[in-house]
Amino acid sequence: MPIRKMDSYTMNISYYRNLVILAGIGPLLMLGWDTWQGQLGANGVNNALHITGILSLVFLFISLIVTPLRTLTGWNSLIAYRRALGLYGFAYAALHFGIYVVFDRMGSVSSTVEEIFSRRFLLVGFIAVMLMLPLALTSTNAMIRKLGPMRWKLLHRLAYVAAVLGVVHYYMLVKSDVRQPLAFAAVLTPILGFRSVKHYLDLRRGAAKAKINAVAAPTVARKFWNGDLVVANIRRETNDVKTFRFVMPGGGEIPFVHQPGQYMNLTLNIDGTIVKRSYTIASSPTQRGHVELTIKRNPEGTASRFMHDVVKAGDSIRVGAPAGKFFFNDLKAEAVVLISGGVGITPLMSILRNLTDQAWGGTIYFINAVRSAEDMIFANELEFLANRFENLQVLNFFSQSLPKTRNDVPASRWQDKSGYINAEDLGQFISDLEDLPIFLCGPDAMMQAVRKTIVSLGIPNENVSTEEFVSPKATAVINANDQVSDGSIGNLVSGLADGQTATITFSTSARMVEIDSSTTVLEAAEQVGVTLPWECRSGICGQCKVRCASGRVRMVSRDAITKSEESEGFILACQSHPVDESIVIEI
Repeated sequence: MPIRKMDSYTMNISYYRNLVILAGIGPLLMLGWDTWQGQLGANGVNNALHITGILSLVFLFISLIVTPLRTLTGWNSLIAYRRALGLYGFAYAALHFGIYVVFDRMGSVSSTVEEIFSRRFLLVGFIAVMLMLPLALTSTNAMIRKLGPMRWKLLHRLAYVAAVLGVVHYYMLVKSDVRQPLAFAAVLTPILGFRSVKHYLDLRRGAAKAKINAVAAPTVARKFWNGDLVVANIRRETNDVKTFRFVMPGGGEIPFVHQPGQYMNLTLNIDGTIVKRSYTIASSPTQRGHVELTIKRNPEGTASRFMHDVVKAGDSIRVGAPAGKFFFNDLKAEAVVLISGGVGITPLMSILRNLTDQAWGGTIYFINAVRSAEDMIFANELEFLANRFENLQVLNFFSQSLPKTRNDVPASRWQDKSGYINAEDLGQFISDLEDLPIFLCGPDAMMQAVRKTIVSLGIPNENVSTEEFVSPKATAVINANDQVSDGSIGNLVSGLADGQTATITFSTSARMVEIDSSTTVLEAAEQVGVTLPWECRSGICGQCKVRCASGRVRMVSRDAITKSEESEGFILACQSHPVDESIVIEI
């Protein structure tokens, strides 16, 4: 594995972080030297108190300026210094208080307590130091994980309260010449104003997004279609990844509209055995004439090997689409973060293609983790899009080896790094990561690692959407020539006679509907407004599992239900057709 030299950008970050640390220690060393040399003047204790108090306010203020400066300028690397600055603010405040207790009060606890509660400016300063103490103790990644991002962020807003109290303490202390405390107040006021305005805008943005989602939710991707599509062509993306383009048999538009990020179900007849699999749609919904699946060949995977080794252009395959809740279509958002690993790039590529097809004006942060350049799916297209769209910023992580040559995308929009996705690089790459929607898809181990990284940065869980690739168990197949068995008792049944209908009662919802044998329980529920959770409509995800309290149904597929669940009367609503004339469903 080649050893990669540290790039100049990373070197600059490390250099300036070390510089900040040295700068923070410098005043302390100078104070110690002046004390040693007896150069603090006749009233050395008061001078030391004044110096440490000023230093505490300076470092605390600089740490509070980081967020607005980062937001206004886009200098994302500033986040790397904020924690050290805040800790120095607390350290000098603690030293300030320690000097007062040891040298002014001669180490007397009772005298210190009496003075604090008899002088208001001392009480205000003491409260400020006490507020900073939990902030210093929780300034670690471990504490962020322990408290949770939301609670951690709320706790650390006390830094603003401590800053206000520090200025008030200083103002009350000087009494006559208040120019310095007023100067601090003049600096603090716009910081507080920026924070207030940002908080208000965040609340408005969140409320608007919730309203958009609430309006869109009932209609998103609910028109499900089943039928045959033809493989128009197959192209190789990498050594073990192929893209399959599907079209209508007679031409024309695809008869369903998917959301960018959703998936499609395939029903494959492999040597007489029906195998069902779900694959993410990689193409954009703006391309109405075709739909594409990008599939990685798994040496142990029945369906992926069949798709790679057997399926050819011109073959007809039974599909069902669209399905899935992992998608992004909020065109009013200001930015979005897309994080992929390996073939997990497919749903995110659909999102990216959809946004660029519509010339979306928000910023797209695309983060891609792969082993090497040879394993990078859609590499040429990503380069093309990054060159064409200035709002697209790409950050690639290569765990084994970096590309041998640099492409011609401007460095401001394309970065290649060795190693794995980490908190430092994320914080430097993205401004206000904690305020943006994040979409994460990839291998399970990769997603777990990235989630831990995201949590360490204080990102709320609700900001992160994930997509996991789950294949049915090996036993989840049915013979193509078999009859279909009853969902509750397992006997072979023939179903309703032609023209005969069944009455389905949804007991909890107090709704009834008449259907024929071709209608599923899920479709019956939708006809009368009974909400049933579902995702795949192919018996794979198991989300539509309900209990059949009375009557018999015929289940086409049993992929997501166990025998013990069947014995208790549970069925898959999307796969269940009526057998008896009266059926009661508990929902």
